[in-house]
Amino acid sequence: MDAIGARPWCAVRLVVRIVSWMASVTSLSEAGRRRLTRGIASVRDVPEDRIERLAKRTGIVLLGGLVIFAAVYGLDRFRAPAPSIVDREIGRLEAAVRADPADIVARGQLADAYLAATRYEDAIASYDAVLTTGKADKTAYFGRARANQALGDLVAARADFQAVIDIGRDAEMAHVDPVMNAAYFGLGSIAIALDDPAAAIEPLTAAVAIKRSDADALYLLGVAYLATDDPAAAIDPLRDAVAFVPIGWAEPYRALADAYRRTGDAALMSWAAAMGDLAEGQAAAAESGLRALIEGPAALEATLGLAFLDEMRGDNLGSADWYRRALALDPDNASALLGLSRVALPDADASAAP
Repeated sequence: MDAIGARPWCAVRLVVRIVSWMASVTSLSEAGRRRLTRGIASVRDVPEDRIERLAKRTGIVLLGGLVIFAAVYGLDRFRAPAPSIVDREIGRLEAAVRADPADIVARGQLADAYLAATRYEDAIASYDAVLTTGKADKTAYFGRARANQALGDLVAARADFQAVIDIGRDAEMAHVDPVMNAAYFGLGSIAIALDDPAAAIEPLTAAVAIKRSDADALYLLGVAYLATDDPAAAIDPLRDAVAFVPIGWAEPYRALADAYRRTGDAALMSWAAAMGDLAEGQAAAAESGLRALIEGPAALEATLGLAFLDEMRGDNLGSADWYRRALALDPDNASALLGLSRVALPDADASAAP
């Protein structure tokens, strides 16, 4: 046995000697001391290989006990995570549908819950079951369209969105119906995705007519005009999109810069490009580009851009000053009025400002 392997057995023999010494000084009876002495002597006489086998077996037993203890402790402490609200709702609705398969309300709610849980195939199957009844068609077509779109089946999604529009276009409240707005937007976005921008213009225009502040629809409408080689028509919807979402969204500014480039308006192209830089976090490039424009034909736009820039930096005093300069150029400018209301000090505190 090598030196390292011998160390444990040296320790055993040391323990034996310590026990022997302790026995000699305790108050054991003479017979007890003789029995202990014989036991110690028998341990001292055990061959090395037998001690080694015994130690290994003891180690295995101890290790197995430790593993079992850890497993029992872990099982005792383990608590399965509670199901989410959506999962609990799905379970409730599945039970309701099993109890009454003809319950169309529960089945439709179950389909919506599957959709929310991104279980798109299950959602489609449930919407199919609803549609076979001929009831709640508009809602079911809309839900199935969203599920098909999420799965990448754009052709099926387009057919479902069209079905929603066919059902709802003549309804009394169609002009303010958010489902109709979403269906028109769905048709337009799918047309863009399928590289058919000309087919996107009509549904996207209808979506904007229902919801004037639909910045996503406005942006895609501008993209559709650019893709059909009508940059002049793209400018208004793109400018409306950035008016509703002036910061943090670069794509409309990039599309607007392209529209101005193609219509030959260099100043506004530079403004849109600088605002695209700002939206992408390139503050230094944006500031340089905007400051170069504050005396030219894009002065109002550049001044508002600098106001947005200071506001994003947390410099409310500087931002308020730029908003006031914008109002000097256009007293009724809605962006400047709204921005000034966000950052300006109350009149009572204005005199105390440095």
